[in-house]
Amino acid sequence: MYQDFPFSIREVAELLRLHIRHKNAVSLDVDCPFCGDRKGKMNLNTQKNVFKCNRCGESGGMLALYSKVYGVDNQTAYREIEEALGKNLQAPEYRIKPKVVLPKEPEIENARPASDEEKHRTYSMLLSLLVLADTHKKNLLKRGFTETQIEANGYKSTPVFGFKKMTKKLIEAGCTVEGVPGFYQDADGEWTIHFSLKSSGFLIPIRNIRGLIVGAQIRLDHPYDGRKYIWLSSTNYQQGTPSGSPVHLSGEPGAKTLFITEGPLKGDLAHALSGRTFGCVPGVNQYANLIPFLKTMKELGTEFVYEAYDMDKRLKPVCRGDYNEKCSFCEQYRKDWRTKEIPCEKKEIKCRNILRGCNKLAQICRELSLDASSLTWDTDTEGWWAENVKGVDDYLVDLKDRKT
Repeated sequence: MYQDFPFSIREVAELLRLHIRHKNAVSLDVDCPFCGDRKGKMNLNTQKNVFKCNRCGESGGMLALYSKVYGVDNQTAYREIEEALGKNLQAPEYRIKPKVVLPKEPEIENARPASDEEKHRTYSMLLSLLVLADTHKKNLLKRGFTETQIEANGYKSTPVFGFKKMTKKLIEAGCTVEGVPGFYQDADGEWTIHFSLKSSGFLIPIRNIRGLIVGAQIRLDHPYDGRKYIWLSSTNYQQGTPSGSPVHLSGEPGAKTLFITEGPLKGDLAHALSGRTFGCVPGVNQYANLIPFLKTMKELGTEFVYEAYDMDKRLKPVCRGDYNEKCSFCEQYRKDWRTKEIPCEKKEIKCRNILRGCNKLAQICRELSLDASSLTWDTDTEGWWAENVKGVDDYLVDLKDRKT
């Protein structure tokens, strides 16, 4: 919902001067501005850009966080946030209005993360118990993978039943499930894994620089809430564990030239088609784990980094009536955009969002003394994206098709 916004809930929290008590790769625990809690009971999910106070129950998205504090509507909240961030201002002082505290729900206790070696052993065993459905195999072949590459990368279809039985097999085989993202204890205290009909699809193993499987993404059969990919995670369940959004490496550790792109499946295919090494972040603005990743790659021999994010970064922000299915309801769309260029606010926001990620990657490279450059393709005479080939994997597939 908020993926195209030019700011994040982390920035809204900083704007409101919320005191951070604890943080990790996917969330912040802060003092609640609604009930006056001073023990960090409000959780901000920095991936989904939503909040919830576990003391008073107040919850919502990042615009609601601001609008409820100041008593304004979401449109006003958006305008004031963007203006304040653009001018590097602080939001006005506000008075905490204590709310009636709701009956306290039992707190979810997450497990301590397992070691990378333990995660690798468990995920490897899990994948060995699964199969790849023909529909998923055909999908991967159509993308450009060979059967050999599909098998080597370890893609498997998510199961539809037998989650407890499967987990029990892993435990009996000596695998650790406690602290491994995706596993949790159900209401009966039995270990199981977080699969469901809603999350059906195929698993994409996430490998660290040492080649260990430390996580997994699921390419959904039926995308929802604008998401095609989700993490195998159990953060909201008893003794569950968040994914941590690790950076995926496809290729050679310490390769002299490294390409950074978004998404492990995209990086796997780009590596398969080019033989080059790709570091894959979960999202262009999810760079918390990118700093240690690049630092280690440099120590192993990496000298040059190419930013290879999707060509949306060069999307011309003008109305074409093609941004999404809601364009026909847009006031701008009803104007005669076929004869003159009319700005598209949605495209402008999307471009700014991606460019922020590009600029952050460039900044990290400068700080690590790594030479870096931006990689582009499919551009018109003015340098804008020609809107034919979007991702670096699409570009490499297109090159291969032209040669054949």
